[in-house]
Amino acid sequence: MNGEAFGLERSALGLKLCEGLSKKVNGEAGSPFVVQSFYQADKGTRLDPMLRNAGFTYDNALAAIALFACGENEKATQVADALVLAVYRDRTYRDGRVRNAYRSGTVTIGKEAILLPGFWDAASNSWIEDDYQVGSATGNVAWAALALLTAYDRIGDQRYLDAAARVMRWIDLNAAATSGPGYTGGVFGNETSQQKLEWKSTEQNLDVYAAADWLTRSGAVGDWQRMRDLAGGFLDDMWDANVGFFHVGSLPGSNAPNLNQSGIDAELWPVIAIPEFRGRTEKIFDWIDRRYQVAGGYDFNEDRDGVWLEGTAQAALVFHLAGREVRAETLFATIASQIGPDGLVYATVGPELSTGLKVGPDQTSADFKYYHLPHIGATAWAILASHGWNPFLGKIGLPLRKHPLTSDQP
Repeated sequence: MNGEAFGLERSALGLKLCEGLSKKVNGEAGSPFVVQSFYQADKGTRLDPMLRNAGFTYDNALAAIALFACGENEKATQVADALVLAVYRDRTYRDGRVRNAYRSGTVTIGKEAILLPGFWDAASNSWIEDDYQVGSATGNVAWAALALLTAYDRIGDQRYLDAAARVMRWIDLNAAATSGPGYTGGVFGNETSQQKLEWKSTEQNLDVYAAADWLTRSGAVGDWQRMRDLAGGFLDDMWDANVGFFHVGSLPGSNAPNLNQSGIDAELWPVIAIPEFRGRTEKIFDWIDRRYQVAGGYDFNEDRDGVWLEGTAQAALVFHLAGREVRAETLFATIASQIGPDGLVYATVGPELSTGLKVGPDQTSADFKYYHLPHIGATAWAILASHGWNPFLGKIGLPLRKHPLTSDQP
């Protein structure tokens, strides 16, 4: 397919996905809205009760950014407004944190707290909440800031800038590492049983770096450059210059790299978020091809047990920005074949996908998996890729080099 035809096909895919995402913001016009993250497919995987009314903060941040990329500013603002309420209307805390998930749907504007997800369990005659969903992971908090900063740039409302600064201050006060550079993983669990996560994540520190750098450029009052440099120091420590890849993060309570886990987002995001890292693009491409590539796309981790469509969309965006259009075209073809009847991209191609990650710190097995369910996060990343939108900079992405690659060699 020639470049012009591919561009038209990519644009058509973007329009289709924008329509699907926009329809999920289906509450009262103008009201803050939390988008549900996963949906029941007509056939196949059953939606877990914990997901039936859960809108993950990360997914909603991506949804807001993607809707702005779509030109759906009113609906993007509804999602961003829900994030603002999350910052100031927590049921317990007044410190600026956001939780990992909120109850999906229209958010009532009033004095009451924004609701958290959960369900009534008849067997135990009790309300059940998920310990991860009610916790606050550093990366998710930083993604809320990225969405709010995007809203500030697009709308110009000071509320968004103030809320972004507030959540970033929470990260600095509660997740700054006590030893070495970087920020730890946040907190897990509800108010009565919260645990501090002592490991440090490359992906999450990248999120902190990007949001702090954006706040520095915005002129917002705060010590953002110090935050950026603290996160950036950890990213430098996680780079293996001899092999050419980023370690996924550090072991709990240590600065030593975690050699037992992996994640493709830790490889892809730095080269589009940090200009100084763009010279590492070719090494990263070689690494992800050798370690994550599967037929039609990329896996979450190195076990290569299937296609993770969110990560495949991330790779499509990075390839597009690097001028590797033939490589991007292959990934867009996979994405286009994995759209459900509601216009959303599935999380996986196969029935399920392992990640090698644990949901909670006390789990003894890697129980975090993705399933073949329509997913807001995968859809949003596919939209960003279709539009060439860099979520870490809040705009159509510039080429990764002054003169993008025109050849499509592996």
